[in-house]
Amino acid sequence: MNNITAFTIGVAAAFFAIFSINILFWRKNQSRFQTVLGCIMAVWCLWMLKDMVLTYPGMYRKEVLDWILIIDGWSALTYMVLICEVVMPGWLTWGKLTLSAIPFAAFTMAYSLWQHPMVIYAYVGFLWCFSWTIVIVGYVKMKKTLAYLYDNYSNTDRIDVSWLRPVFFFCIVGQLLWLAVSFWASPVADTAYYVVAMALWLLVLYKCWDFRPVRIAADPLGQEVAKNKKATALPEGVLEQVVEENRLYLNKMLTVADLAKALGTNRTYVSSYLSQQLGLTFYDYINKLRIERVSIPLIKEHPEFTFEYVANESGFASISTFRRAFLKITGQTPSQFAATMETN
Repeated sequence: MNNITAFTIGVAAAFFAIFSINILFWRKNQSRFQTVLGCIMAVWCLWMLKDMVLTYPGMYRKEVLDWILIIDGWSALTYMVLICEVVMPGWLTWGKLTLSAIPFAAFTMAYSLWQHPMVIYAYVGFLWCFSWTIVIVGYVKMKKTLAYLYDNYSNTDRIDVSWLRPVFFFCIVGQLLWLAVSFWASPVADTAYYVVAMALWLLVLYKCWDFRPVRIAADPLGQEVAKNKKATALPEGVLEQVVEENRLYLNKMLTVADLAKALGTNRTYVSSYLSQQLGLTFYDYINKLRIERVSIPLIKEHPEFTFEYVANESGFASISTFRRAFLKITGQTPSQFAATMETN
C-alpha cells in the first residue's frame, strides 16, 4: 500500500480522535447535539483505524477491500443521525436508529454467508438510495426549519441551519467518490477519499461548534390561537407603531412571541400581518428596521464608527448577520455604502 495513503489514514484517525475527545471529555455544558456529534467523531475514528489493516503486507486485496466496503457502508447512519439532530432535534431515538440499522445488518450477515459480487452490488445500490433519501429529506426539512426560524426569530446566529447546503454538496461529492473507490480501489483514490472525509467533517465541526438546534412544534401557531381566545387580529399600522415607538428592533434576541406579547395578541396574527400586509418574514422585517433606522444613519453621521460598533448599536448579535442584512437591504456592503457616502 502507498506510504502516503497509510500516513493519510493515521492523520484521519487522529483527526477524528482529537475532536471526539475534545467534545466528549473537555467541553463543558455540552448539549445533546454536541454529545451526538462527539460520538459520531468517535465512530469515524474507529472506522479510520480499521483501515490500518490495509497497510500490512498482502492485505490490500479484493477480499479484504470488499469487507472494508461492507463495514464502511454503515457510515451512512452517521450522516442520517447528524442531519436528523440538526433539522429534527429529539426525533431520533435508539429504537428508530436500530430499525434504520436493520438493512445494514442484513447485508452484512448476507455477505458473511454468501461472499458473492451480487451481494456487493445490491449493497452499493441500497447505500446509494439510502444516502440520496437522507439528502432529499434533509434538504426539505432544512427549508421548513429555515422558514420557521425566519418567522419566529430576529437572531439566528446559533440556530441557523442554512450551513447544511454546502454539507449536502460535500455529501454528494463524497458519495460519488466512495462509489468510485468501491469499484476501482487504488491507493490514490483511497487517499482522496480520506481527504474529502476530513474536509467534510471539518466543515461540519466549524459550522455547528456552537450550534443549538430548534425543535419545531407540530402546529405552534394553530395551538396558540386555540389557547388564546382573547387575542385579536391586528389593525393596520398598529404593529409598526408599537415597534417604532418602543424601538423593539434594538433587542438582539427579539422573537415573534415577544412582539406578540407587546401587542397583546398571538404569533398567528403577527405572522399573518407581516406576510400578508408587509410581505416580509419577522426576521427580514426586524433586520430591515435595524438597518434603516440605526445602521444607515450612524454610518452617515459618524463615519469614524467601526462596523462592529454600528452592528451592536443596531441590535445585531453578530457582525456577519449585520453584513448580510445590510447587503440584502441596500444592495451594497457596509464598506461600499460608507465609501459612497465619503464621495458625496
